[in-house]
Amino acid sequence: MLNVVRTSEYTKEKGIYTDTPKTESSKRVIKLPPELMQKLREFRDWQDEYKDKLGTKWIECDRLFTKTDGSPMGMRQPYKYFERFCERTGMRFVNIHSFRHFNASILINNGVDVKTVQGCLGHSCATTTLNIYAHSFQEAQVRAMDSVASCILKKHEE
Repeated sequence: MLNVVRTSEYTKEKGIYTDTPKTESSKRVIKLPPELMQKLREFRDWQDEYKDKLGTKWIECDRLFTKTDGSPMGMRQPYKYFERFCERTGMRFVNIHSFRHFNASILINNGVDVKTVQGCLGHSCATTTLNIYAHSFQEAQVRAMDSVASCILKKHEE
C-alpha cells in the first residue's frame, strides 16, 4: 500500500520543498501490485549501495527518487527523463499526465464506481471526476446497458 500524504512543491523563494497535498481528499492510500513494490525495494537497495559509494557527496533527503547526488529532483525532471527515454527507445512520447488519465480510464472501463475512482485520483468531489471523465463513464454506461439488453434478450429467447 502506498500512502499519499505529501507532495513536492517549488517556489523561487523556497526552492524544492515538501508540503501537504492540495486537499484533504488528495491524501489517499493506493494499492500497488506486489511486483511494483518489489521493484521499488530493489531500487532502494541499489540507491543505498550507490549512496555508500558517494559517501559525503550524497545529499540526504527523504525521497526515493532523487538527483544523482541524493538531492530532491526538480518538478520537471521526471518529465524530461521520460522524454529522453522515449527518444532513445523510439517509444511514442505521451505527457506524463496521460498515465493518470489512462489509470482512470482503466478503472472506469472495468466498472469501478465514481466514488472509488474519485478516491484513487484524490479528487475532492465526485463531480470533478465525472466532469473530467464524463466520456469514459458514458461509454461504460453504454456497455452496461448493452449487457442488460443482452440478458433480457436471452431470457426472452428461452
